[in-house]
Amino acid sequence: MPELLVYLMLSLALLLPVLGAVALRLFAERLGARGILIAAAAIFGVAIASALILSRSDVGAIRVGDVSLLLPGTRPDAVFVLPADIPVQGDPEATPAGPPVLPTLTPRPSATATASPTPPPTATPTLTPEPPTATPEPPTATPEPPAGGRTYTVEPGDSLRSIAEQFGVSVEAILQANGLTPAQGDALRVGQELVIP
Repeated sequence: MPELLVYLMLSLALLLPVLGAVALRLFAERLGARGILIAAAAIFGVAIASALILSRSDVGAIRVGDVSLLLPGTRPDAVFVLPADIPVQGDPEATPAGPPVLPTLTPRPSATATASPTPPPTATPTLTPEPPTATPEPPTATPEPPAGGRTYTVEPGDSLRSIAEQFGVSVEAILQANGLTPAQGDALRVGQELVIP
């Protein structure tokens, strides 16, 4: 197929649908609905036909400026002969000896921790005795459990609400029985003993 005909088919396949859509938009009032459908079918039919002709042609290479475009519709047994002005890198007569060499993967070290067979040595803290204070602190008054009352030792994760639900009493009753303010009830310590009414 001559090169000029290849360029014409390529421009029809790529540019005609865009230019045809613009022209149909401009002349929509003169053509009417039926005329637009007929013209659109003709435009896209010509574009599809030119694309099919290009895919069946025996054109090996198309050059646009410095870019060489190869058509995907050529036969697999076709031999491409590049024009003399296209540079070829490497020796085209050389054939590789043996199968191609594939890259190999090198495993990377993982980021997961592994347990060591021997535990690391632990430092034993040295305790220094503190000098006794001159005045002993007065003992804090702990409320006495009322007759028939129970005591509960605060464990990790406990809250005043969970303790109240566990024993079926109200939060206010536990606060009153222990002489606590709501702020103190929110800051319970592990090991603290509470009187449950």
